[in-house]
Amino acid sequence: MTDLLTSLLQRLRVWVLAEPGGGWPAAGTLRTPWRASRSWDRPRDRMGSEVASTADIQLSALRVMLLASVVLAGVVGLHSAVMALLRGKPWAVVIVVVVLSLLGAAIRQARRNSQGGAILLLCAVYAASLAITISTGQQPELSRLGYVLSYTTPLVAGLLINWRLALALMALNSLLFVLAVTGYQAPQLPQQDVRLPQSLFYVHAALFMFFNLCLPLAVFRLVDGMGKIQHRLRSSRELSEQVFQAGSAPTLVCGPANEVLRANKPFLLLCGLDDEQALHGLPLTELLSAPDGEPRAWRPEAGLRWCLRAGAGPREVELRSAHSIGRRLRAYGFDDVTELRRMQAHLAESVLREARATWHDPLTGLPNRGRCIQQLDALCAQGLAGPAVALLTLRISNLRQLNARYGVSACDELLQAFVRDLLAGLPAGTEVARVRGSVIALQIRACEDGDEMLVQMRRLCASLPTQAMAAAQPVVLDLVFGLVAVREQLTRQPGHIDGAELLRCCELALDMGQDPRWRQEFNGFGVFDATTARAVERGMAIEAELPQALSQGQLHLLYQPKLRPDGSLLGFEALVRWTSPALGAVSPVEFIPVAEACGLVGGITDWVVEAACAQLGRWRAGASAAAPYHVAVNLSAHDLERSDLFDMLTGALARHGVTASQLELEVTESALTRQPARALQQLQRLHEAGFTIAIDDFGTGYSSLAKLVDLPIDVLKIDRSFLRQLPGDLRRERVVRSVVSLAHSLKLRVVAEGVESGQQLAFLQALGVHGLQGYLFGRPELPGHWQDLMRHGRMPGPATTETASVTPP
Repeated sequence: MTDLLTSLLQRLRVWVLAEPGGGWPAAGTLRTPWRASRSWDRPRDRMGSEVASTADIQLSALRVMLLASVVLAGVVGLHSAVMALLRGKPWAVVIVVVVLSLLGAAIRQARRNSQGGAILLLCAVYAASLAITISTGQQPELSRLGYVLSYTTPLVAGLLINWRLALALMALNSLLFVLAVTGYQAPQLPQQDVRLPQSLFYVHAALFMFFNLCLPLAVFRLVDGMGKIQHRLRSSRELSEQVFQAGSAPTLVCGPANEVLRANKPFLLLCGLDDEQALHGLPLTELLSAPDGEPRAWRPEAGLRWCLRAGAGPREVELRSAHSIGRRLRAYGFDDVTELRRMQAHLAESVLREARATWHDPLTGLPNRGRCIQQLDALCAQGLAGPAVALLTLRISNLRQLNARYGVSACDELLQAFVRDLLAGLPAGTEVARVRGSVIALQIRACEDGDEMLVQMRRLCASLPTQAMAAAQPVVLDLVFGLVAVREQLTRQPGHIDGAELLRCCELALDMGQDPRWRQEFNGFGVFDATTARAVERGMAIEAELPQALSQGQLHLLYQPKLRPDGSLLGFEALVRWTSPALGAVSPVEFIPVAEACGLVGGITDWVVEAACAQLGRWRAGASAAAPYHVAVNLSAHDLERSDLFDMLTGALARHGVTASQLELEVTESALTRQPARALQQLQRLHEAGFTIAIDDFGTGYSSLAKLVDLPIDVLKIDRSFLRQLPGDLRRERVVRSVVSLAHSLKLRVVAEGVESGQQLAFLQALGVHGLQGYLFGRPELPGHWQDLMRHGRMPGPATTETASVTPP
């Protein structure tokens, strides 16, 4: 029983005090005077517990007044009602019931709506005031006390409802005050002649308890609650200030005109300030500006970036958020993105550097091959509607020699200086790229006409720098060029050519301009046109058929005799020929360079040596076996670099019973310059083994006399180009005489090739050459053609003919 009573009292206390989460079962649905107050909307203290709001305090004061009024009505009203019944005045019971009913309704309403309960309380007060006035008419002074009770209604309305209702009740009570002071006698209830003996006590008790108990308790509750709210607000302000100051995001609070009112510590640190008073009242337009310096009005849009003018240095901030505080204030949160922007700029620079490294040459800074192909692809995409462009490639052909002489660093500086001079002299709009090594590609706006374009490009090439400095030494640059008319290629191959193919064609023209086979014709300026394209296609076809030539026995040897000046047979030179089922007769001038380029020349050499040794073996086994004839075969530069060359030669000799002295090995001067040390080592070993070594086409290469002295050679062959104008060309005569004299002084035998006339024969006989070879004595033929020559050992006609001439086929 005690526990139940304690529980009821506790719940009554909670209900009266309107504590959050407590009270009678329906207390959780109470409403504030203006809007619903749900448990999750209630304010909470620092520990997260719900705290009372102003509406809760008003509701508590209302309940205090209602509880006190119920006590008042229950004690005074019930007692007076009993006494009135005993004296035959039932209306007193009606008054008490009405007042108690209004109070009961107010209590019930106060469980859901404090405003409705307060209004019902006001109605109960006015009902009590009216009951006093109309039930004590025989006692005027006592009757007027009813008006006094009504004077409390503005106070109750102002405390519990709103000031507007309080003002209205003040006006109403003013009317009652006028009635009271003018002596107005209100209508009375019947049976006023019967007095209650305690009527004075009842009225004063009601006034006393209402003024001395109900109103003070309600006011005390309001004052106490508002004090707690003020304390809580002060704590909240302190907490909010701490959160505001300690927040990680720089924040500003601005007024209606966007003037700064508050700034937290992170924002002050961002500005380099210690006191926020330095910013107080400062317009945002003076504090923040557009990052690019452009004038920009303040716009509270999240994500906009601003440059902060205050501070030790410029800072870039980004508006993170914008919130309204009440009706007039705005809070702006910022992010310092200065470092982020710096990192983004650094990243962008890194991306640009990487892109530049991807598409540019690191040494010269020019676009590289990939970038050049991209530009040419864009040009091809325009088709014939695009501009007339000449694609010109140039190469410093002697850069490798300069590297070997002056060093790589010096030649890198030379190339950089050459590029600078090149760019300075090119027409405007020219695209330049370094596509490989010492090859530079130029895309030049040119004339529409092909002939005019060629003249324009030759004139441009002639104006390019050919002098440079390497290691503080002046050097001459040997430039070769390749040219492609882009529009001509697009016309010739519409829809089937791209940037890579254009560049390949231009590089083919460049290689042809440098190739000894073509350089005399192109003079260092190769042009890729229909003729060049056919030559390239021919070379590709030869390259495709060469493997079959070796594997299917399509090669054969022809032999051209070499005679002594007296007409006796000295030997033969074996010359390889190729008859292809697909290509027909293919000249060695065509297929030997292709074989060298594709790595098949070694196989051809092996076949030639094997076939020549086999023929020597057959000749030796024949009727002229005792004749000391030899056969000369040609070795390429690639052969001199082979590690198995010696074994291959000696193996062929052994298989066919031939001595080393019967096999003469001819090498060209250019073959000795690729790897001089390796070539010298190979020739020394072969010479020691008994092979005869001959220098072929002497005078056309770049060998120095010092190297010639050191070479283990036996024979010098004068190139046919020196005999074309002999006799009669004094300069050529002096050159040939010098060569023969040099050979004699070095104890070398001299063989002149390309002898085609009797005058040449007589001139050479007079010089004392050791051997003669040319169409004057016979064209290259099959071995059977020379059976009579070998049987007699000499050629009876040409050596004694006074004047004879044979036109080469």
